[in-house]
Amino acid sequence: MKYVDEFREPKKADALFRAIKKLSQRLKKPIKIMEVCGGHTHSIFKYGIEEILPEAIELIHGPGCPVCVMPRGRLDDAISISLNPNVIFTTFGDAMRVPGSKTNLLQAKAQGADIRMVYSPLDSLRIAKDNPEKEVVFFALGFETTAPSTAFTILQAASENIHNFSMFCNHVLVIPALKALLDNPDLQLDGFIGPGHVSMVIGTNPYEFISQQYQNYCD
Repeated sequence: MKYVDEFREPKKADALFRAIKKLSQRLKKPIKIMEVCGGHTHSIFKYGIEEILPEAIELIHGPGCPVCVMPRGRLDDAISISLNPNVIFTTFGDAMRVPGSKTNLLQAKAQGADIRMVYSPLDSLRIAKDNPEKEVVFFALGFETTAPSTAFTILQAASENIHNFSMFCNHVLVIPALKALLDNPDLQLDGFIGPGHVSMVIGTNPYEFISQQYQNYCD
């Protein structure tokens, strides 16, 4: 397949790693690079990239999962909403096991809460249509990549006059997270590997502050 198999050719990968090793010899000190995207972190571990890189290059794993970095208080709020007997609470599956202060959504479901896993906020909207006597709440999660589908679903609900549908919105933004990391004196990062999917949504301009204000790099 075009642009998939081409990135999995051992000879080309070996040539790249040899070039990186050669260039790393010019470094005056070790460098720390953070990959922001959880997909990048997965690939780094899957293919053993961290072990192949020169010792002078250290990879720092960033806030790649918007569910994992969510404050526990927000999860507690979600669980509290789900326990309302008049509510059908809908969520992506990866949020089910994330712990709040005392319990998680999966345990709340076992206690009797009507919690349903969905693949899209539009699935939640369909559930609202099928259950007009209940308030259907969608647990809106994710970085900028999932925000458009959330917004579209809100507009769709309004256009169809569906009044028993609402959202518990917990979208997070990548750029403020990067700024917080750069402001942390304990990290001393030398650069970022930017999140590809988020960048397709927001473009490159929002990253310019990294070089302009912090004299740092993002690729």
